[in-house]
Amino acid sequence: MIDALRHSSAHVFVGDVAVPFLSDDDSHHLAKVLRLRNGEPVTCSDGRGSWRECSWNDGVLVPTADVMTETAPEPALTVVVAPVKGDKTDLVVEKLVEIGIDNIVILSPVDHSVVRWSSDKVEQVMSRYTRIAHAAAMQSRRIFMPTVTGPVSLGSVLGAQVAFAEPGGSASWETVSTLVIGPEGGFSAAELAMGSPTVSLGAGILRAETAAIVGAALMVAHWRG
Repeated sequence: MIDALRHSSAHVFVGDVAVPFLSDDDSHHLAKVLRLRNGEPVTCSDGRGSWRECSWNDGVLVPTADVMTETAPEPALTVVVAPVKGDKTDLVVEKLVEIGIDNIVILSPVDHSVVRWSSDKVEQVMSRYTRIAHAAAMQSRRIFMPTVTGPVSLGSVLGAQVAFAEPGGSASWETVSTLVIGPEGGFSAAELAMGSPTVSLGAGILRAETAAIVGAALMVAHWRG
């Protein structure tokens, strides 16, 4: 499986791998951006575990192998992030998908948040994050499409196997499948007192975007390594 995905010239998501039909955007990307030539291998997935090998021929995907079905890894891994300034959250979304995170959740403003969107901007920003995740999933040959949801309140993400990333944290990754990353300046004392355990990402103080990437890598290494 890995070799077929790794050595394909491109990887795309389709509605049904039995009849792999490309969207206009993906067709344009393969033809005009990647400039694929007839006969080059392309893999496609429905984002829900089914995928197959195909061949690119005059703008159409022609199946060359049977449909394969994979089982979603457990537990599903989630990173909850407070947006940071500039385009750094774009980078975070991209890298979390590449690392292998299953669910990315965007936090509504918390006590130390600098980024506070107006209500008319939320849909635009979330749409951009979804497009970034889609492109990163194609690039990294994901079989399961990661989700990007939010904004949600901090209280709504708390529960079993959830931990805050915090210097000096003591939770083991054995108990963490959802990692919550605070904004610049971290979580307030009141937020840390909400009851979730904390987990350390190392001895240093990391920027928020770095913490998200490092935390994701550590969690994936523990559960999927």
